Amino acid sequence: MILTRYIFNQTIKNVIISTIVFLGVIWLSQSFKTIKLIIDKSANFSDFFILSAFSIPNWLLIALPFGTFAGCMITYLKLETDKEIIVMKTAGLSSIKISFPALLVAFLSSSFLFLNSHWILPITYKHFKILQNEIRNNSKELIIKDNIFVDINKNQTIFIGELNEQNHFKEIFIQDRTNPMTIVELYSKSGYLVFKKNQLILFMDEGTRVSTDNSKNSTILDFKNYNLIIEDLGSKNYSKRIVEYNEYNFFDLITKANQNASKKGKLLAEAHSRNTVTFLPIVFILIAMIMILNTNYSRIITSYKKSFSIVILIIIQSIFIMIKNFVHTNANLWPLMYCFPFIFIILGITILHKNFTLKKIKNKSDMKEA
Repeated sequence: MILTRYIFNQTIKNVIISTIVFLGVIWLSQSFKTIKLIIDKSANFSDFFILSAFSIPNWLLIALPFGTFAGCMITYLKLETDKEIIVMKTAGLSSIKISFPALLVAFLSSSFLFLNSHWILPITYKHFKILQNEIRNNSKELIIKDNIFVDINKNQTIFIGELNEQNHFKEIFIQDRTNPMTIVELYSKSGYLVFKKNQLILFMDEGTRVSTDNSKNSTILDFKNYNLIIEDLGSKNYSKRIVEYNEYNFFDLITKANQNASKKGKLLAEAHSRNTVTFLPIVFILIAMIMILNTNYSRIITSYKKSFSIVILIIIQSIFIMIKNFVHTNANLWPLMYCFPFIFIILGITILHKNFTLKKIKNKSDMKEA
């Protein structure tokens, strides 16, 4: 019991650290798109961290299984390097007993993944998409670049010679086609933008207003100050948001699969993947335990164990993805999503319990031949 608690404490610490590292890597790889969105739409920088926080449950579906695998590998390889595993086996402990703390950590990781994929993910991903859509449709900020003609909307075009900080402009030209009977062109030395009463207003100083009607008659007016409403934010139509599968829970996906025959395979695959993803930590830990506990210590060095374990892990992950893709095209194959992890888990526990090794299997085959 003391030994189990000791290994468990070391393993859970390494799993937490490894998972955080994987989350950091994923965050860095995914943050560039979010930062670009924030900059392009001139949103608050705090929105970047809010979007990142809403994305964490989705990232955990990848980070936690790999973090669990890495944390357990670190702990047990250290035990092996310190010859503690040899001492445990000499004392009569079986592989299944030595691996019990790691399997317990894997079970906890799987339980959290089940909770995350069924309840936390649909809620946070929905908030993520809502906030993302609001930022994309944010009309309180007008993105203007200098020395470029910009169509503000279908009726107004603006050109800025020089853009200073805090939306102050120099050498302004704007064409206003709001009135179908008259085209208004405005020239100004300087100006600035202000958001006021749900309207974006351009204040201009020292300029000229040229109004041309359909008969090509022009009226020229010089002004010291002129205010022009750039855009009525209240009348802007927001783009419709497409609801993604991650926003639905398991029962919603099953219901929609029964109602939509054309997308039944994709919906069922997504629904059942919420369950099968929870088996990944257990499967990955069994791979690690078999490689560490059921191999010959003197002949297989640590680096080989790490490399071979990672190769098998990638193969297992690829098979999971392949089976899910098969279900996309044939909805009747969804039981395979459960059969594969169940078979692997039963096989892995059997290998640990019986303490099968390549050397034992080879000796048995030589005895049969003799």
